[in-house]
Amino acid sequence: MSEYKSSLPEQLKKVASSRSAEHILNVLKAGLATTPFCGGIASLISDYIPSGKQRRLEEFAKQIANDLTELQDRVDEAQILSDQFAFLFEKCFRGVAENYQFEKLDAFRGILLNAALGTDLSEEEEEYFLNLVNTLSVLHIRILRFMTDPPTYLKVNDIPPESIQGGFSDFFPVAIPGIDLEVIKSAFDDLYQYGLINTDKHIFATMTSAQGLSLLGNRVTEMGRKFIEFCTRPE
Repeated sequence: MSEYKSSLPEQLKKVASSRSAEHILNVLKAGLATTPFCGGIASLISDYIPSGKQRRLEEFAKQIANDLTELQDRVDEAQILSDQFAFLFEKCFRGVAENYQFEKLDAFRGILLNAALGTDLSEEEEEYFLNLVNTLSVLHIRILRFMTDPPTYLKVNDIPPESIQGGFSDFFPVAIPGIDLEVIKSAFDDLYQYGLINTDKHIFATMTSAQGLSLLGNRVTEMGRKFIEFCTRPE
């Protein structure tokens, strides 16, 4: 990965701009020229999207700078200067440019900070987990965070712990509000297929004597916990 270290500034510039992408967008605007809503689309392409990406990148850069300043006593300088960190840095900033959801932006932030402090993960594992952030949806990440650390998840999302009662079909719509239960079950099964949890969606139809948070038990696999830890900002 030696090419990333020497060309990091140039690589970062490419995150927010691309001539080929600009050409494609111009073709799209030209093709929509006769439609009633063309003005809105053209404005979205020309104004909101580029400025939105720029704002996210700038805000993300400020957050990382502040985080590294606060954690400076724990930062591994050798890690910061490594090709692997440069690789993760570029990929995370590219992810920030392409995603707006808080959960994903926070995951990219966690990855960079943990990489700066040093982890027990191999470079291949770090790259795999970074790619998972891009692959998984926000719903996947929310479900996994809830299952990994229910008390923290409920506190952050202002959900009273006492509201988590009954079986999976009862409390998951409370923990993940506004999402159809069938969609939650489908995302839950995806996490099982990825090996991040050890229970498939049939648990939603299983009758047990246990209720509420006790049902979550140790359903997150070791890989699932490593993934969430790598994506979580250090204290």
